[in-house]
Amino acid sequence: MTSPDEPAGLRVAVLTAMPEDERGGTALILLHGWGAPGDDMVGLGQLLARPGTRVFAPAGPLPEFGGGRAWWRLEPDTRPAWAWDDQPPADHVPNALVTAAREAVLGLLATVRARYAPEAVVVAGFSQGAMLALDVALRAEAGVDRVAALSGVLLADSLAGLHAPGPRRPRVLVAHGRTDAQVPFPGGEQARDLLDRYGYDVTWRPFDGGHDIPPEIVAALDTFVFADPEPSATD
Repeated sequence: MTSPDEPAGLRVAVLTAMPEDERGGTALILLHGWGAPGDDMVGLGQLLARPGTRVFAPAGPLPEFGGGRAWWRLEPDTRPAWAWDDQPPADHVPNALVTAAREAVLGLLATVRARYAPEAVVVAGFSQGAMLALDVALRAEAGVDRVAALSGVLLADSLAGLHAPGPRRPRVLVAHGRTDAQVPFPGGEQARDLLDRYGYDVTWRPFDGGHDIPPEIVAALDTFVFADPEPSATD
């Protein structure tokens, strides 16, 4: 099912066997990479679909050549800076396209909660979608329980969320190919290190491969998304 009426005009493919009026379960939001078709994450969503789960695969708002979509442009004047330290560059100005993409996904999360009241919310993304997934999940208002960054980095725009976490931090999966030629492996390592330094529970999954999502990472993502929650201090 595809719904064109989500926040900020996002077109969202929804995969689920749950009735529309059923509440609870797990909400899994999958964010595609730069230049991919808007429905690029539907195949991954089908692999991860389980009873009691709704998978939402939004298309990025910006058109790219060849019919692809993007969350932000990659031209020199619009490409967001990566975070190679826990402080943004001295001349850093928030990237307007990153801000717009963040607000769109936060709006989608708010709609999902209002309609379905999921018991768990997970955001996962690949490449540019991984950067956006981390950015959104670090925001206190997102209320994300788990976030998976596949072949991504942490953005300088995301450091504000890193420095001012909400009352609970999401668990994090970071996966990256050692021979990735598009988003270099050290970027994934740095995201892991920064999140770990700020007290996040990080699962690190390097793999021998490039800029893709191999079967071993699909399996790791499945385990991560559906692992039993950690007991609370009162259990």
